[in-house]
Amino acid sequence: MTLTEKRAGLSLILAICIFAYLVANMTHGWSIPDQAPRHLWRTWLVVLALATVGEYGVSTWAAWMRQRGALEDERDQHIIARADRLGLLVGFGAINVLVWQILLQSTYPTPAAWTLNVQHLPTLFVVLMGVLFIAQVVKQLAILGLGRLA
Repeated sequence: MTLTEKRAGLSLILAICIFAYLVANMTHGWSIPDQAPRHLWRTWLVVLALATVGEYGVSTWAAWMRQRGALEDERDQHIIARADRLGLLVGFGAINVLVWQILLQSTYPTPAAWTLNVQHLPTLFVVLMGVLFIAQVVKQLAILGLGRLA
């Protein structure tokens, strides 16, 4: 495995662990109960701190590996650029699905089999954070997949 693939693997594991913390902290069974705004702020700040410190650790490890002779070539840069674009497209697509859900719910008052209560702040919080994590996971999986295919 190249350094880029190892770094993507570590970032993927980190993102999955942080998302698991978010879900465990915000849900009760299969539902998202009412939560105090203070709890939302605390959860967001902890997730932000975990992601920042974790990615800083991964970047520091990668820099240390480069000093020891691990190389990232032009091919790795192209793979990262393609994965970035794919992650952005998935994020934009997920946000558009969310917008469509909101518009359809406001247009058709009859409840569907599954609706998203966007007026419930904790639900909106979890969905938006989920979109960020989905985009990150897709990016890291794309780096791993493209690295294996190239």
